[in-house]
This record gives sequence, C-alpha cells and structure tokens, in this order.
Amino acid sequence: MPRPVLVMVVALLLSLLPGASHAAGPGVVGTAGNLIREVEPRADGIRHMDSKAMITALKALNVNTYVYPLAGGYDHWDDLRNEFLLAAAGAGINVWVTVYAPSQSAVSRPHGHDYVKWSSELAALSKSHPNLIGWTVDDYGFDLKTFTPAYVKQMRDAAKAINPSFKFIPTVYYSQFTDTFAAEQAPLLDGVIFPFRDEPVRDTSWTWSLSYQVKQVAQRLPDTDIYLMPYVHPLSRTALKPTVAYVEAITKKALDHVAAGELAGILQYKLPYMSRDPGWTRPATDNLARTGNGRLSFVVQADTPTSPGMWCSATRTAQLTPGAAKRAVSFWHRDNRGSGSPAGYHMKQLLLNGKVVWERDVAADEYAWQQTTIDLTAKLTGATSATLQWRLYERKGVGDNFVDVRVDDIAVTGLQMSDPGVENAATWTAGLTRQGGPVYCSAQVYHQNYGADLGTRIAKLYAG
Repeated sequence: MPRPVLVMVVALLLSLLPGASHAAGPGVVGTAGNLIREVEPRADGIRHMDSKAMITALKALNVNTYVYPLAGGYDHWDDLRNEFLLAAAGAGINVWVTVYAPSQSAVSRPHGHDYVKWSSELAALSKSHPNLIGWTVDDYGFDLKTFTPAYVKQMRDAAKAINPSFKFIPTVYYSQFTDTFAAEQAPLLDGVIFPFRDEPVRDTSWTWSLSYQVKQVAQRLPDTDIYLMPYVHPLSRTALKPTVAYVEAITKKALDHVAAGELAGILQYKLPYMSRDPGWTRPATDNLARTGNGRLSFVVQADTPTSPGMWCSATRTAQLTPGAAKRAVSFWHRDNRGSGSPAGYHMKQLLLNGKVVWERDVAADEYAWQQTTIDLTAKLTGATSATLQWRLYERKGVGDNFVDVRVDDIAVTGLQMSDPGVENAATWTAGLTRQGGPVYCSAQVYHQNYGADLGTRIAKLYAG
C-alpha cells in the first residue's frame, strides 16, 4: 500500500476510536441566529431572508458554519430550502438548523413540536444539500420530559434511516450535564452546543470559569463533540451586556480548547454581522464611564444570595516615582444604591499591599460620582512598589440586593500606573480576582460600533 494511502487509512481508523476528537482542522468556527431580512418585500408581500447579504457578511467573518434559526413564519423554512442552503454551499459554509423547544415562546414552522418529523424532514433536505450538516433544539435541556431517551431514539432513527451522517446536536447548559444526562442522553446525540454563562452566577463579564467548565463537560461526555456558544447578544436577567473584550477573550480561550481537543468548535450566539442588525451599534446610554469609554464595574445581581466575606477585586501594581515627596491615589466612584438603601451590606474598598486603607458603604452616598483622594506617603515609606486593589466586599450577606459599583478616572501622585482611565480592558483583566462566587467584577469598555469592532476581531481569530 502506498505510504500516503496508509497514512489516510490510519488517520481514519484513529478518528473512529472512542474519545477521539471528531473535529477536522481548526474545528467548527461560526455564528448562530440573526437572520437578516431584505429591505423591501417581494411580490408576496414578505420581506424574505437576505441570503446574498448574509453570505457576504458571514464570509467576511471567516466562518465555516452558520446556525440558521427557524422561528416565525413559514417563509423561514422556504427561504432555507430554496435559497440559503444553495448560497451557503457556494460560499463553502456548512449549515445547522435551530428548532425551538416546547417551553419556548417561539415556534418553528411548519412542523411545530413534532421533532420526529423535523428529524426526518431535515435529514431528507440534507441529501439534496450536503452542506446541511445537522440540527439543534434550543433549550433542549429544559424539556427532557418531552425529549425522553425513547423519543430521542425515534428522532435519531428517523434521521439515520435517511442520512446516517446527519447530526443531532442539541443545546444544553452546564448545570444540565448531570450523571443521568451523560448515561441516558449522550449516547443518542452527535454532539452538544454548550452556551457559556458562568453558571451558577449567570453573567457575561467573567471568563475564568470557562476552562474549568469546558474540562468538566469534556470529562463527563468523553465521546461527544462539544461546541461552545459564547453570548455576544445580551443575556436576559444580567446586569451587564457582553463587551468586545469579553467576547474576544472567550473566543481565544475556546479556540485553545479546540486545539487541545476538548472542544469541537465555537458558535457565537447572535453575533451582529450586518449594519441592519439592531445589535450592530450600542446606544450612548450604555456608556457608564465617568469620562472616556471605560470603567471598572463591581456587581452583585438581583435575586442573588451572597455570604459575608465574598468579594471581587481589580488589582494593579504601581511603581514608585524616585524622590517623590508625596504619594497618593485619587479616583472617582459611583454606585446604584443611594442613602435610602439598607446599610452594612456592600462595602467599596481600596487596599494597599493587601490592607484596607479606605472603605465606603454603597448606601452612604447618592447616585452621583464621588471623588476620593488617599495620601499613601507614610504607608509607602521605604517601599519600591505599591499594589492597589479596588474591591467590592460583602460585609453581610444578601438575598436580593442588586448593586453595581463603578470606578473610573484614577490619578496617582508619586506613582506610575498604566491605563488609569480604564480604557483598555486587557490591561486590567489579568488583575481581576473573585472570592466566593456571585460577586463579580470586570473592566467594561464601551464600543459604540460594537458589531464592526467585534467582527474585525472575531474574523482575525477565525482566520487562525
């Protein structure tokens, strides 16, 4: 047997071994949702999907996969079959289809909640459109009373009888990957989409739990392809919208896990890719910085229990200016509570070299920005550097007491520190630390041109 052929055969056999990664090359890199309609209705009175414009935008992002949502009218199904799949094939883009679960308000047409019918119809469509790779049920993990193992087997059998390679890859959240799910559901699936939202905290600001959660899911489902889904679109019931820096950081980490074989790919949730998308720009009211575009943010979300001693902090090391007679730090701070709020729960703090040198109850001031200046001269006698740590600290636990503390426009005297205006999230991110869970913090930098700025970064990452 010629050596090139032997190498191909060995590679094929290895890919079939249990636990082997099924992703080829860089894995799946794509986006999901945000169907864009044409500007003007056609003769039938319907503004159909603008397949041409969508494909142009998706190609600019360097995606190899698009997840097409079936929600709304029957035209979504018709446009998929008659136009979009062909246009995507011409661009070298694979397509998955999203069908909605019974518990969701959206209904996928024409087959509604008949998922055996969806399975067979989509598999049949994939025979004439080979770039239709598979399908997902959104929020699948919330409807396991419908999607029993017996019913999912019916769905699987219906599809595999028509196209054995057609994939079912439902959407499942971190807390739903239970032992029961791994034992009963995973063997019936061709993969899972795993939306990341920092469970159990539920936010789109904190990235540190991503690697831990990916590894946990990969260990629990060793023979299942896992596709990470970052939130690019605002997540409901969260205090902060995802930022450009947040999505970029999540994407970089996810691609590292793809390279390590722990993920099969990444699919951005509702990445805005056209100027007609409502999420393309962010309103000026989203900019909560005192000046410029960036601020530090310290958050406890509503309906979130905390315990005494929990905190989150942003730490920076400042160098001492040789020969300076005075050393001080000044900063502006603001929170959403006001003097009418219960006192003694959330404390704004500044620590110097690990010791508290200033604190203020979030209930002590009104909503306006306040400036604080602290003389550090005596405390830094004989020192060569200073570690400054802004922190939100839980003096007493709460059950439902939303707070968002902002810090901005830091100024230092006799010290040197980069980016005191918090305009570069990457400068601050490495110094973020969380203790205890639901208190979280981040450097929030506003981008008015959210879609364009983020798209440029994602396209570069997807290009490899």
